[in-house]
Amino acid sequence: MHAQFFNLLKKDHQEVMDFLDQIQDLSDHSFKKREDLFNQMKEELVPHLRAEEKAFYAVLLQNKEAKEDTMEGMEEHHAAELILNELTRMSAEEEYWPAKLSVFKELVNHHIEEEESKIFQVAREVIDEDKMNSIMEKFQAEKEKVKKTEAVKAQAK
Repeated sequence: MHAQFFNLLKKDHQEVMDFLDQIQDLSDHSFKKREDLFNQMKEELVPHLRAEEKAFYAVLLQNKEAKEDTMEGMEEHHAAELILNELTRMSAEEEYWPAKLSVFKELVNHHIEEEESKIFQVAREVIDEDKMNSIMEKFQAEKEKVKKTEAVKAQAK
């Protein structure tokens, strides 16, 4: 079950990095396409972050061996959300938007690398198969719930 859950998270990670690569590969004048891809990436990333914290990180925080790395991961989520919100408020036409996106991508990439090495490893050691199964179910349910909530918010704007 560990492998199945970690593969699910890795798939999400890869999707987000693919979006970020596509956005950075666009020409400097593809503002509409840049914003569209950014919004698609955000629709995937925000539910992932929130579900991961609620279903996975909440369990890891209860374990002494996992707590420090998990708290760091949560702080990286927080920093990513701050930059994500700044990018959302800016127009992709603004001069600093590509630079801010580059910093965001570096932060996300760093977080993914640490999570997939450190956090996944400690989780294998401290979470049994039954608990991992319930984490995966809760993660998927929470992710869908957040996607629906975010979609309603987006329509209200």
